[in-house]
Amino acid sequence: MTADDRQQLKVMLQGAGLKVSLVRLKILEVLQRNEQGLRSRELHEYLLQADEQISVLSVRQVLSRLCSCRLVIRDDDGLYRLQLQRPQGKPVALAG
Repeated sequence: MTADDRQQLKVMLQGAGLKVSLVRLKILEVLQRNEQGLRSRELHEYLLQADEQISVLSVRQVLSRLCSCRLVIRDDDGLYRLQLQRPQGKPVALAG
């Protein structure tokens, strides 16, 4: 991942009214590399392989927050994907 890619993810988080955290960035990075989508447990496995010590529960909580901000979508098969095009309209600021 390039510095530009990481900066773009930071801007996405800030634009959604979320604080930029390492965990959120790592999850978005994994989703960006896996366009076909991942289940929460698969995403957790990617993070463990990268020596990121994070629980499955934390991954699910972050995914839930990212979905509520429309940065990530979850399809009917339970696959999470990075939302590449932001919906039009006013951004909603959420504490985070």
